[in-house]
Amino acid sequence: MKKIVKLFVLPLVLVLTFSCVSDDDSRFQSDPESGWIEFPSGETTTSVNSSLETISIPVSYTAPINTSSLSVNYTIENVLGNSADAVSGSGTVNFEPNTNTATIDLNVVPGADVALVAGDITFNIVLQSASRGVGIGLSDGSATTVHTVNLVCDLTLDLGGMYSVTTNYGYHDFLPSFNPHTQTAEIIDNGDGTFFVQDFSGGLYNGGPYSSAYGTGPTSMDVTFFNSCNKIQWENQSDPWGSIIPLNGGVNEVDIDTGVITISWFCEGYGENGVSVYTPM
Repeated sequence: MKKIVKLFVLPLVLVLTFSCVSDDDSRFQSDPESGWIEFPSGETTTSVNSSLETISIPVSYTAPINTSSLSVNYTIENVLGNSADAVSGSGTVNFEPNTNTATIDLNVVPGADVALVAGDITFNIVLQSASRGVGIGLSDGSATTVHTVNLVCDLTLDLGGMYSVTTNYGYHDFLPSFNPHTQTAEIIDNGDGTFFVQDFSGGLYNGGPYSSAYGTGPTSMDVTFFNSCNKIQWENQSDPWGSIIPLNGGVNEVDIDTGVITISWFCEGYGENGVSVYTPM
């Protein structure tokens, strides 16, 4: 009796596994294992950091049954940047017997997060061919055979600590004096992805000529900013006369090799602006 039960187990599993395909589907009458390969979705966006090792993309095989191993070849085609700076290249993905799903596993190359600091990388995974005569996609184009992968940087350094800050001013009311100016400052890590600098002016508003002339002080130009992939950004920050914004065309970034931070700022109220370079102490 046990042998009879075992004979019926495999057909039952196959019916359950591939139940999305109708038994009377005319496309499979001549060969129930012919089918086609496709991607379940057309696009993926992944944040890459130093701990990410693999990017997995699902692939589907549509057929009533699959009794033996099936291999599918794919290629990598660049869209933006160089995919080889971030992931392994073209290859083969295998479907095990009695399954209709598999994953393309792309190995993340060492230093991919650093490469992405320069800009995002986008590439296409293109299904090319399959063993056993199984087709890639459908003739009417309704099956997805190209999957777009967008890689974005997730490398963020801890910026908290003491710095020597040198500011070169583009404009303030007392030029050419008090330019450039160097002082010690602390960047405080708020613990929520943001950072705080008490005097974003590099000393102009706190202890500099604006203190005696206009009564500014320690909190007159304090700024909270955030570091997104080592690009310094902020919003809704102000001095006593208007908004503080990134200087148009200026550099606002972290050098990942040295930890040096360059911040280019502009005060919309009266046009004060400068480039402050923070060197770790």
